[in-house]
Amino acid sequence: MIKPIALSATHMECCSLNESVPVLTDLLAFQKIGEQPGEVKLKHPNTDWVLYVHESGGEAAVKQMHNHWGVRVETNEEVDAAYEYMSKNKEKYGIKQIAKPLFNHGSYSLYFLEPGTNGWEIECYTAALRKASMAQKAGGVYAPHWTTTYPAERFPGRGYVPHAFTHGTLACADMEASRKFYTETLGLEAHQANPNVFYIKHPNTKCYVVCAIRQDFKRFSPNFRFTITVGSQDEVANAHDWLQRSQAELGVSELSDVQTNGSVSSFLVSDPDNNWWEVTSPN
Repeated sequence: MIKPIALSATHMECCSLNESVPVLTDLLAFQKIGEQPGEVKLKHPNTDWVLYVHESGGEAAVKQMHNHWGVRVETNEEVDAAYEYMSKNKEKYGIKQIAKPLFNHGSYSLYFLEPGTNGWEIECYTAALRKASMAQKAGGVYAPHWTTTYPAERFPGRGYVPHAFTHGTLACADMEASRKFYTETLGLEAHQANPNVFYIKHPNTKCYVVCAIRQDFKRFSPNFRFTITVGSQDEVANAHDWLQRSQAELGVSELSDVQTNGSVSSFLVSDPDNNWWEVTSPN
């Protein structure tokens, strides 16, 4: 079993950085912390998780909404305010779809499609957390993902404040096969949410990945992936050797070579449903 120290990053693919990045910074409170040709590195100031955005032009496939990411606000009223603000500004930001807020799986959420083909959710779990026990369920994913709220004065004029970058999502065809891969191969936790959904997370990080049973999902490029960090470059090499020796037994669909850039080593691995993951050493 791989022994990660964090679920540390996620990657998304867009058509144009010039179109997608303003949506993430102006509407979801991300900040740019790095940039290179064809890639922007973003982070929500209240969240450890990092988001890499890759520009692929017309090759970027449209994601179904069960391949989305999410940020969280504090009140249901903020979800409504976000819907109102985004509806008024959808042409400015090139928002292709926006759905009215609804209650779903314990959250009150709105979903929208940014111009780069990616789905996003603005969610609130206030109603669910009226039951004190909810904060401890499913590894704590429903509890607030922040220690202190993000200052409203740093995100003014919109009527809502995204306080944290909380989750990503992926699809699977066989829940038990996927759960086994994520727990016994990647070394992550799996917490059942309902008969068709479980949450993948690391105990040391609050972010999580929603894994849902689907029968019509697509396979995407490695630019759509989640990253786990292990303790060292040697651990990256050892993990790769183990996966290479046991690909069929472990359910590995595809495995890349180890790449090393200075003090960082990493490789890509595709799970039983062809979802991409990255294993990396610390920066």
